[in-house]
Amino acid sequence: MILLIRISQLPVLTLTILAFILFVAFRIRHLESEEKQTDEEFWENERHADLTPARDLNTIQYITIPLEKFPLSFFDDNPDEEADMIIDELRQLSSKRLLNLNGMSNTDLKLQYGRKNLGEMQQIGERFNRVEVLLCDLAKCFMEKKEYQRASCILEYAIGLGSDVSADYTLLGECYRALSMPDKFEALYEKVESMDFMTKGTVLRELDRIRNEK
Repeated sequence: MILLIRISQLPVLTLTILAFILFVAFRIRHLESEEKQTDEEFWENERHADLTPARDLNTIQYITIPLEKFPLSFFDDNPDEEADMIIDELRQLSSKRLLNLNGMSNTDLKLQYGRKNLGEMQQIGERFNRVEVLLCDLAKCFMEKKEYQRASCILEYAIGLGSDVSADYTLLGECYRALSMPDKFEALYEKVESMDFMTKGTVLRELDRIRNEK
């Protein structure tokens, strides 16, 4: 009873400060517990990953770049030095192993393909990332010449691969608008809405801008 009376006699500000201190202390302890659990889970996954047997990489179905289906003959009659360089590099990469490994950590790669294949899988993923950039740059070359139909062909393929290059989506939106394809534009917008990637909000805002352009 005496303790309750003494506490009730404390100023409101003091009680507020004490409550805040207790809350912060509890929150810190909770976060430390979560961090410890996360660390334990990470190292447990790492142990499993390091014990995962190497997968036979020859049995994987890799991505192939259908260069023969791209409208590349356009540049035979419309020379473009930058486009030629992009196409040459794409041809070189088309003979390499390619996989979309975006979002996969080294631990994920080891768990799926084995620790001994980590270096090779990293290279495979990096080559795919380079292809993403090249396809986007190639589409820009077409768009600079107002070849929106040809550009959309490239961008649709890149997005179909699961590209996480935000410009692919905004450039394709520009193509659909230039080609007066509102249905395809809306389908693209809905696709972006359903996706989960860091620049999603930025892409949607840019698509909104393109949609509302006069």
